[in-house]
Amino acid sequence: MSAQHPAPQPPQYLEEDEIDIRELILPLWQNRFRILKVAALTAIIGLIIGFMTPTTYTASSTFVPQSAESGGDSSNLGGLAALAGINLSAGGNGADIPPTLYPKVLASAPFKSALLDATISINGDTLTYRNYLLNKPTPAIGLVKKYTIGLPGLLISSLQGENSESIEEPGIAPLSDEEFKLHQAIQGLISIESNKKEGYVTLTVVDGDPKVAAQVALATEAVLQDWIIDYKIKNAKAQYDFTERQFQLKQKEFFGLQDELASFKDRNQNISSALFQNRLSRIEAEFSITNAVYTELAKQKEQAAIQLSKDTPTFSVIDPVSVPKEKTGPKKSLYLIGGFFLGLLFTAGYILVQNPVRTFLTSLNSENNPE
Repeated sequence: MSAQHPAPQPPQYLEEDEIDIRELILPLWQNRFRILKVAALTAIIGLIIGFMTPTTYTASSTFVPQSAESGGDSSNLGGLAALAGINLSAGGNGADIPPTLYPKVLASAPFKSALLDATISINGDTLTYRNYLLNKPTPAIGLVKKYTIGLPGLLISSLQGENSESIEEPGIAPLSDEEFKLHQAIQGLISIESNKKEGYVTLTVVDGDPKVAAQVALATEAVLQDWIIDYKIKNAKAQYDFTERQFQLKQKEFFGLQDELASFKDRNQNISSALFQNRLSRIEAEFSITNAVYTELAKQKEQAAIQLSKDTPTFSVIDPVSVPKEKTGPKKSLYLIGGFFLGLLFTAGYILVQNPVRTFLTSLNSENNPE
């Protein structure tokens, strides 16, 4: 007769490990009116902040960067490479900046400085974007944040400003405090996003004036495109400039020899001596070599110009910049709802932790001060 095994018993859980849902819900229910009052108060504060936040408009532009593929056989210019020391085949190998790196370009200090120098028109007056940002009045909400949340930072920066000395490293131009603040302002107002799958780039500019937002969007688009073009054609442009300089020098030498040969023949029209023939042969040989180099340089100059044109990227604008008509911010309903839920969560969390914290502190005091 086989031994009978006892039936498996259900696992025993300690009472301390169980969570009493009733203990969590009961305090919240008992203080429901208190929670709602605080949530309503924070909702009103959020709505006030929404009304104090200045109205903003967003101007945008969507474009697709395109670059012509360089091609063609330049092997017929191998003689020129030997004569002038130029490698034409390397001219079209300039690297592209992928659209995914456009935000990095926007974040660079040289790009921001170039954008700050762009001019905009306000009520018939022309000024730089730098002067516009410097003369732009600070909104009320900005002053409140500056002297409440940002007060510790102001005190620390003022103390550091009194005790610190600016040390300039050789070859490095530091940004002034004013310029640094302008760069930070640009970073919060202008953004670039690239769609890696579709290949298009979206540029957005936020400002309180719709016309200024549109003008800054156009200026940013122009500065960005010029930046990308200059980077792309850097190699081809350097080669074209070098070829142009060599061509000008060789052209001057060619014209000089041409005039010298003509003058020599005019002076010795009736002379047929052997010395005359020797000198004439030498001048003609030198002229022939110079003419061959000059011709080859002229060919490469044209080829370099074609290559420069082929390497220059173009930008197909899908959605051009226009003056925005609708406000994009602030969304007062979000401030209202956000303030309500923030007050709700904060008060509920305070009610849930106050009793455990109070009990812990009481037990801690009783252990430190035994009777």
